[in-house]
Amino acid sequence: MSDNLIPAIRGALHALRPAERKVAAVVLAELDFAAGASIRELAARAGVSEPSVTRFSRAVGCGSLRQFKRRLSHSLAAGVPYQAVTIDKRDGAALLVHKVCDSIAAALDEMRERTDPAALDEAAALIAGARRVCCIGVGPGCAAVAQEACLRLQRLDIAASAHSDGESQRLAAGLLGAQDALLAISLSGCSAEIADCARIARRQGARTIALTAAGTPLSRDADVPLLLPPSSAATPYSPGVAQLMQLALADMLAIAVALRQQPAVLEKARRAAVGLERAPSAPAPGTVRA
Repeated sequence: MSDNLIPAIRGALHALRPAERKVAAVVLAELDFAAGASIRELAARAGVSEPSVTRFSRAVGCGSLRQFKRRLSHSLAAGVPYQAVTIDKRDGAALLVHKVCDSIAAALDEMRERTDPAALDEAAALIAGARRVCCIGVGPGCAAVAQEACLRLQRLDIAASAHSDGESQRLAAGLLGAQDALLAISLSGCSAEIADCARIARRQGARTIALTAAGTPLSRDADVPLLLPPSSAATPYSPGVAQLMQLALADMLAIAVALRQQPAVLEKARRAAVGLERAPSAPAPGTVRA
């Protein structure tokens, strides 16, 4: 377990009981309050019983609430988690550069600590052995990541497709079979469209991989969950690190798949990439090639 308790709490969300998850939500939303609150205050703020607070402390690796508060205080002293980075409209350009870069670096460090290698390996094996892979995402961020994941897989000579609207997603999911895989991308993990497509795919016998946050319905229902830290609410001044984290995980997955490919397949993909680089550009309108 990481010395920083904050990533450990996020990583444990999917395994917590409902009451314990309520405590975790309060802690992550109000770190300073949680570090100094009594068991009665924390239980009241979360709307749970005091024993639930004690069970939560033990679930995240602390023997008591006192130990939990001590570790949380040390974590806060060591550094501010990326979701809590505050950018003020009065910040100058130089400070803005530092804050955004620090936020991205902290997010990627947290990913390195909490990404499950076994889940990544299982997802890569599933995709490498699939007849075809359907990548889906809703909303500008997740749809773009689904498209990027699709392109990365296509470069490995994998029959992949990407869909971002509900109708085409449901159609594509309905065409999957027992030899296929669905890669569902949803940061919130609560998208009705994505959940519907995952149900359709499973009904057809396809395996599902979810790129989503821990503790979400999608993470619990997927055959292989690839988990991201929960994202804070976006504001005009908050760094948009969530999509970068999704792209990083999509890169990890594609590279893990490539490592499983046969040399002949990789050579074929290499020749295709070289051919694309050497392809002549289209002539400008009104010009004629000699």
